[in-house]
Amino acid sequence: MDFLLLTSTQMPLSSYAEVRQASDPQTLRRSPTSTRDTGISNQLPAEVRSQLQLLLENLPDPEAIARQIASDLSSQSPNLLAQAGPIKPNSLPKPKPTDKPLPVLPKNPPQGDLLNVISDRQEYDINTQVFVAEGNVVINYKKANLKADRVQLNTKTQEVIAEGNVFFTRGDQRIVGSKLVYNYADIKGELLNASGAVDLGTLVSSEVSRSPSEVATNSVTVSVAGTGNSADGQVRRVGFIAERLIIDGDTWIAENLRVTNDPFSPPELEIITSKATLTPISPTQNRLDLESPRIVFDQGFSLPLPVNSITLDRFQRFAPALIGFDRRDRDGAFYQQSFDVITQPNLSFQLSPQLLIQRAFSRPEGQGGFSGFDILGVVATLNSAFDNGQTFSARASFAGLNFSRLDSLLRFNASYQTPIFGDYTLLSQYAFRDRIFNGSLGFQDVNNITGSTLFSPNFVLGDSQINFNYQVSLQAVSAIRDDQNLNTVGTLLRLQSAAVLSRAFPLLRGEPAPAEKETGLRFSPKPVVPKLDAFVALQGVNSYYSNGANQGTLFGTLGLSAEVGNFVKDFLDYTSFTVSYTQALSTGRSPFLFDRLADTRSLTAGIVQQIYGPIRLGIQQSWNLDTGNLFDASYSLEYARRTYAVVIRYNPTQGLGELLLRISDFNWTRPPANVTNIQNGVELRN
Repeated sequence: MDFLLLTSTQMPLSSYAEVRQASDPQTLRRSPTSTRDTGISNQLPAEVRSQLQLLLENLPDPEAIARQIASDLSSQSPNLLAQAGPIKPNSLPKPKPTDKPLPVLPKNPPQGDLLNVISDRQEYDINTQVFVAEGNVVINYKKANLKADRVQLNTKTQEVIAEGNVFFTRGDQRIVGSKLVYNYADIKGELLNASGAVDLGTLVSSEVSRSPSEVATNSVTVSVAGTGNSADGQVRRVGFIAERLIIDGDTWIAENLRVTNDPFSPPELEIITSKATLTPISPTQNRLDLESPRIVFDQGFSLPLPVNSITLDRFQRFAPALIGFDRRDRDGAFYQQSFDVITQPNLSFQLSPQLLIQRAFSRPEGQGGFSGFDILGVVATLNSAFDNGQTFSARASFAGLNFSRLDSLLRFNASYQTPIFGDYTLLSQYAFRDRIFNGSLGFQDVNNITGSTLFSPNFVLGDSQINFNYQVSLQAVSAIRDDQNLNTVGTLLRLQSAAVLSRAFPLLRGEPAPAEKETGLRFSPKPVVPKLDAFVALQGVNSYYSNGANQGTLFGTLGLSAEVGNFVKDFLDYTSFTVSYTQALSTGRSPFLFDRLADTRSLTAGIVQQIYGPIRLGIQQSWNLDTGNLFDASYSLEYARRTYAVVIRYNPTQGLGELLLRISDFNWTRPPANVTNIQNGVELRN
């Protein structure tokens, strides 16, 4: 896909280049005529040829930034990442009076690395050592390309000035401007009226492309964006416009910067700031500092961005701001804002203070009003990644800062994960006051749980398309027991094994709408593929306890899921639904309440329905068919756009809710709700 760039020397800040499939491969090139001079490498003076090659090898490298940001935001790879910004040539430090003359590159470079200079006029002044090319200048070397109306190169000072329709590329990345002044020895310069794009490449699992029920607690997946393998139309490229782009070594400064993840103009979402500075912290981290940033929606309504500094690295971080609802721990609504405290190459520490709004206004006056310590909470999150694939994470949540009641306000969990036996994973965990939701039995607090779990990779059995995976765990559990005395806390060892066989059956597939602004990409970052699927799963779970008790359960699940419509029209053009039935056969009984089989026959159904335009309503409910009771439900209202979504979600049975702004393909994630759900007898911890 090519950026169709404006040809004016003055790039208006209100116009972005559009991402389209170019039908003519010559769109971004001027075809040379027979009257033009084509100065090929062996026709240029050796000193000019060597300096032009050096220039093109050390042009500002947007591709390096793209690789860095894509690797950072996707958070998929534990390996060290390439540093963002222009790459300084090790063999060419800043010139000194005592330095030897620069080496002259070979006159006959290998085939494929030829330097080509094409222009209407060329001249070189031996006395001033200044080379000038004028008129439709095109300079190519390796994968670098520089185009302009006029290019002046001083081989002595190693400074280049390119003016008029400046357009340079490195690999697949492109930047344009009106004037480039650049010293390729010092790696310093500036580009005026700059615009271009950063290709985010392999980013996966965009939050905007996921439905409310998919990200809801204890939910069955309903994929709004479809499951097609085609990447056509996905939001993968971030465009930018800046009045001035300053390059100082590895630091990039943009003045009056506008950034969008929308591939079309005018963009429906922009982040604007008077000044942005991208500074490398380490080979795996960069810091982006913003001055008075704002988010602009649909060229009109705007909101201040509640963060002035963003760290780009391998770690996922909470969204900068969140309005949430937690009836059980925080007495209702609260506001949370997150800050980076420590940002090291292998370490991230984030603090998220909370204002417990509803508690502040609902505390009975008879209890002496409210204390400042009671209406403040905080969440502390630590993440660490090691080069050998091992990770460590810890999370402490305080539902108040009255430390005299710490044992009833603190929830804590820590986990250490390491690869083992090739594709297997060993996860060691500790949790204090783990809040577990077990279907019809509701919430149960586990005082302490310590142990390790071995997870297998996913196996596909031959050509059957049947998936198989298993896990084995050994844990010491301290929780409420009712096998001896009612509601007493006891500690037991638990050995648990679980195995799952599953298969999906694609039944019908429709055609997506074209990946255009007013069709397939109108309300979704990816065209919706109509579909109908069936799925079946068989899961066995066995738990043995140190007091001699055991609980064995076999779960069978059948279900259907579908997406109808293309989410293009204004009214009732999108419906997704899922329905599943689970039957359980069990022997024995757990001495604990938190992992006891609660629902032997259950029905779960969910629907996401377009109401009008970008507005969708989601409902999901789970029923115990033996008692007829509704034991879990989730409701959502979503304003869905191509580049962002605003979601209100509420779960009345668990007393949890949130108001979220999600931006497509960014490394902000929603905070976990401090709830561990039991699914088919196995804990699913955040």
